[in-house]
Amino acid sequence: MSLFDYPRINIKGTIQLSPGTANNDDYAGAYVLPDTWGPPLAGETLALIDSKTVTARTYGMSDADFIAWVQKAQTFVRAGQPGQTAQIIPAEWNYYGAMDSNIIAATVIGVQTAPHTVYTTPTASVPLTAMLGSQLTFSGHFTDVNSEGSPPATQFFIDQLDLKQPDGAVLLSGTLSKGACQWLNFYRNVNLTADAGAGGYVYHVMHKSQPGTTINILPYQDTQISGVIFRYYLYRPLQGTTSNAGIEAIYEHQQTNPTTLEIIGTFAPLYEYETILTTPTGRLMVSNTTNISTPAGSHNNGANGKIALAPAVLRSHGDVISADFVGTFPDYFHAADAGSGTAPVGVNPKYDFGPVSLVVSNGTSSAEIGVVDYANTVAGDQKGWVFDFDIASNQEAQHVLSDPHATFTLVHATYGNVLEETDYYFVSNQQAIYTEQFGSGTEFLNQGTTEPATISVYHRGQELSAVACPPITLWQYRSIPLQAPGDAEALSTHFKPGEPIVVNTSQPGNFLFTFSISGMGTPASTEYPPRSYSTFMNPPFITNAPSISLRILPNDEDFSHYYVDPSAAEPVGNALLTFDVVYDKVLRTYYLLYPAMNKVFALNSEQAVTPMADAILRVTEPALWMSIDYMPRTRDMSASRRTLLRAWCRKVLSAGRSL
Repeated sequence: MSLFDYPRINIKGTIQLSPGTANNDDYAGAYVLPDTWGPPLAGETLALIDSKTVTARTYGMSDADFIAWVQKAQTFVRAGQPGQTAQIIPAEWNYYGAMDSNIIAATVIGVQTAPHTVYTTPTASVPLTAMLGSQLTFSGHFTDVNSEGSPPATQFFIDQLDLKQPDGAVLLSGTLSKGACQWLNFYRNVNLTADAGAGGYVYHVMHKSQPGTTINILPYQDTQISGVIFRYYLYRPLQGTTSNAGIEAIYEHQQTNPTTLEIIGTFAPLYEYETILTTPTGRLMVSNTTNISTPAGSHNNGANGKIALAPAVLRSHGDVISADFVGTFPDYFHAADAGSGTAPVGVNPKYDFGPVSLVVSNGTSSAEIGVVDYANTVAGDQKGWVFDFDIASNQEAQHVLSDPHATFTLVHATYGNVLEETDYYFVSNQQAIYTEQFGSGTEFLNQGTTEPATISVYHRGQELSAVACPPITLWQYRSIPLQAPGDAEALSTHFKPGEPIVVNTSQPGNFLFTFSISGMGTPASTEYPPRSYSTFMNPPFITNAPSISLRILPNDEDFSHYYVDPSAAEPVGNALLTFDVVYDKVLRTYYLLYPAMNKVFALNSEQAVTPMADAILRVTEPALWMSIDYMPRTRDMSASRRTLLRAWCRKVLSAGRSL
């Protein structure tokens, strides 16, 4: 169940991600245009997209001038610090990125068949060990739900995954569900800063029923097993080029500047009774306190040299306690050993801050479950960082666990509790969702089809029914614009698990929902979300708090006068619908901010776009939404704009057929 059953097949390697960065708006609120721009632009924040309306912010420049400007370092003023300037490339570090992902190299390094049985070399008597050394490959793509500010819900699509033995035999093959990054942890590395010091947790499933799926792993053929879980962690992102001069040189040749990350992952059986398909279920441990000191001379994202551990999920099943620590313990990247370019595996060991033990307590007594050997990086990798503790002979632990109120902690001799079990664990299958302005407020686009958005709640590892669960407060933040987002609003104080979230869709934009148990603590306590979204987007909340990210796509303009028959399900453009209209209303944002799309054909050229009308109809078909073929990959073209574009394509095709 939820990653904790056997066999577990563990992989490690490197992956390349190539996001398009012009839409990130990472500098919004931090840097502004200098006085040399004059009124009314001087003092405006540096941000290239208004994600509410999905339009490029060009500051009055022509398309050609804007494209040239965003690729060169420019002088900006630090917000609130007159006279303090910085040289910044507005398009950031990968303007030509195509949002694609590819495994560079990843292999099976461990096969676990029982709590204390991890195989790292082939064993003739254990056929499953023939998988060791198998190569994992996949091609995919990814995009943020909200490009502006990148909430903790970057979506990962795996278009084709293959796991093959050294002899070429196929073990796994097929497409997977969409995953969404969670538990975004900026304390992942004690010697790297900004994004390089971060990591994120992703969870997919592969269903046997999905056409094209192949699962040739004998234990997974069990009829109670409906598919395979693929959980992985992405960390230590290192760009190939970071200097302004180097990035400008890359842009001069319209090349990409992708980032390379380490990936550690696990395949495990998915059972037919499982309903949560985006995250492990069980018991959640978190830390909202930065109480771990980092090494002297190291550089990281911790304030005053202090960090916290990232979440862990546990399952107590019979005599076995299992804990998923894949994202929990920080690394210690040794840049001096890595040299330039991609860092090889082995220069990024775990940071050893001293022994920690998993402990269970019930208020009157406690018992040690076991020491967590997190500093042994190689052994941790081989077991996929899922640790199993057998308490069959630990009578003290069994006694404490017999109390249904017993809780788990991770304890350090000096720092005390470095992780503590939460009373309630909120999970959802709808972590990254879309709807349309003026559209449904109860049905949301998730895995290519629409569905209600809701949550499940676990308490001490048991899922709570709506009757058993205390009332939940459903909170909402408006998460854009990044420089001035909204404060927390309580949409309901009597929300229940399984109840659909109801959203007002009258305004487009980006929204984040989070949850707390009503009446727990005070507004200043950690049970409540912070008042400001800007605070939520920093540790510990971005790491530990449950969240659902929603994008409401804009339909704020009536295009019906451009159609021959506005009532048609698939309208055809009339004489008013010229290419200039389509470019201005739809294509211009993508032409300016996502130049990877122009590698196929120039989006600003009627001569280039017209012959592609049939192809555009094909790749904008909503049925392709889960595929890399769907355009735009950013998933931010609203229904009204898609209809306008497709109506122009039908007009072009109709004119061609009548000649």
